[in-house]
Amino acid sequence: MDRPATAPAVTWTAGAVARMLGVPASTLRAWHRRYDLPLSAPQPGRHRRYGRADIEALLRMQHLIEHGLSTETAAARAFHPGATDVGTLLTAVRRLQIDTVAALLDAHLADRGVPATWDDLCRPALTALCGPDADRCIDLVHGLAWAIAAALHRIPPPTGAAPAALLACVDGDRHTLPLEALRAALAEHGREALFLGASVPETALRHAIDRVRPAALVLWSSQPATPPRGLPVPRLVLAGPGWPAEAGGPGSLRDAVSLLTSDAAVRFMPRPPG
Repeated sequence: MDRPATAPAVTWTAGAVARMLGVPASTLRAWHRRYDLPLSAPQPGRHRRYGRADIEALLRMQHLIEHGLSTETAAARAFHPGATDVGTLLTAVRRLQIDTVAALLDAHLADRGVPATWDDLCRPALTALCGPDADRCIDLVHGLAWAIAAALHRIPPPTGAAPAALLACVDGDRHTLPLEALRAALAEHGREALFLGASVPETALRHAIDRVRPAALVLWSSQPATPPRGLPVPRLVLAGPGWPAEAGGPGSLRDAVSLLTSDAAVRFMPRPPG
């Protein structure tokens, strides 16, 4: 039996796209001429055709222009989002152009995914702001942290999935962004995670475990901490720099995602002794 022909992808003309963007067709032509915008849609004839991904890139470009980036920079960031570097992100942060920061993060997330965006862009930017002059950069740190959290929140959880893991910070720890990133990265893999937030007392953890019966608990600590004993959860992952080295926690977001999504997850992470 012959296979049914695959329906061609929907594309739009330059005139239709210009109307979507609310710009003159001459502006769209000028962008192509000056910035050599790459199009993902097949180009069978003399006239440009735009696919859905091309329109999304143009919308990102327009958003970046509206929030202060030059047209050339906006084109590069929108059509080559992986090219967004830490310096570009920090420039927008230091100007407190938080909408621009959010647009850069959204573009990078769409192109590279959560682990790469977190490990290669967000963490280095936060580290750069938390150096010797950190006391003078609290507003910048808070602005960047808000933009990162907002971008991660726009990645929806999978529907109908039972929570594969509980995510929580130890009592007294309020550094939630790493677990926000883990929640979003698991969502990209179709895995549900329930994030309990900052500074969760052990009693509350036990109540949550009883209610949800998760397959795993990821417990974050940024300050020196003693591993908990006897938590009634099948798998316990101690994440963050506060735990002893022998706890064997994941060294990066990529490692944590691999642990939680691997087919060999039954060998996930032993409980601390005791």
